[in-house]
Amino acid sequence: MADETTIYDIARRAGVGIATVSRVLNGSDRVAPATRDAVRAAMDDLGYRPNRAARRLAVRGPNRPRVVALMPMFSTNFYFSASRPLAQGLARANMDLVIHDVEDRPMKLRLVDRVADERSAEGLIMCSMGIGPERQERFLRLGVPVICVDYLLPGLPSVTVDNRAGAAMAAAHLTAGGSKRLGLIGGPSEAVAFRLREEGFVAAVGAAAPVARAEAITREAGRVAVAELLERDAQLDGIVAVNDLLALGALEELRSRGCRVPDDIQVIGFDDQPLMDALGLSTVHQPMPAFGAWAAEAMQSLLTNPRAEVPSRQLPLTLVARATTREAPRKRGK
Repeated sequence: MADETTIYDIARRAGVGIATVSRVLNGSDRVAPATRDAVRAAMDDLGYRPNRAARRLAVRGPNRPRVVALMPMFSTNFYFSASRPLAQGLARANMDLVIHDVEDRPMKLRLVDRVADERSAEGLIMCSMGIGPERQERFLRLGVPVICVDYLLPGLPSVTVDNRAGAAMAAAHLTAGGSKRLGLIGGPSEAVAFRLREEGFVAAVGAAAPVARAEAITREAGRVAVAELLERDAQLDGIVAVNDLLALGALEELRSRGCRVPDDIQVIGFDDQPLMDALGLSTVHQPMPAFGAWAAEAMQSLLTNPRAEVPSRQLPLTLVARATTREAPRKRGK
């Protein structure tokens, strides 16, 4: 039986020593790629799946399903807002959640492979990042469901918003409020949501509109980006930011230059993070907690019934006008 497969069986199948199998299981870098692939293939061929109860008992842990979530946890407030309902939903279903903060793509790949190699989770959640076809196939063979949050990946259940439409909505709001020269504060290019928001802005405003990409999602980066935009076009009268923190930084820089917001220049963000209402920032609201709630429900369905059909979902976006933008002029007779 698959549960009776040992590392000795895997070693014989792969033609390596048990120490090499152990290194692969522990995610060690001291294994040549070809050897690592051979060990993983042997594990998959033999259906290696450590007994979950035994694994938990080995560390004196409970025998509950474990779900691993990979996310760039400390990049924006979005992940904190989504994680709480995710954790609460899984806890109500008597499932454990382990969150890994992912710094870059190599780290993501190492963590994904470690989950598969060690069979250390019954479910995997990818947040704002994808997983390639070969790894998808491997998790399918292992019987470990994978879902995506804030990332549309064909073939896997996903929860997203229409980021392109949201950026176009923001630009249209500034135009309706009288702005004629718009610029965009974009985000790091590796973030898919930011790239999509930039695409939506350019499609709505035109390729000639200036774009400044912030190097990080901080207020200081927003100040630097808006200064760059003004150097390129001193007549800008509308700023769209792909994130609320960037928009707040832009506001600080504009006010330090004596610009009146929204009289001289309008500013709008994206996300509607906590306290944006108190700060009066106009923004595009996305229901961040709903991402986590959907993920918890989807994972419960798949772990309860592996044959369950979980459809992907696109959450709604709404524009929230506050003090940093102007109302559209009313037509006569209205």
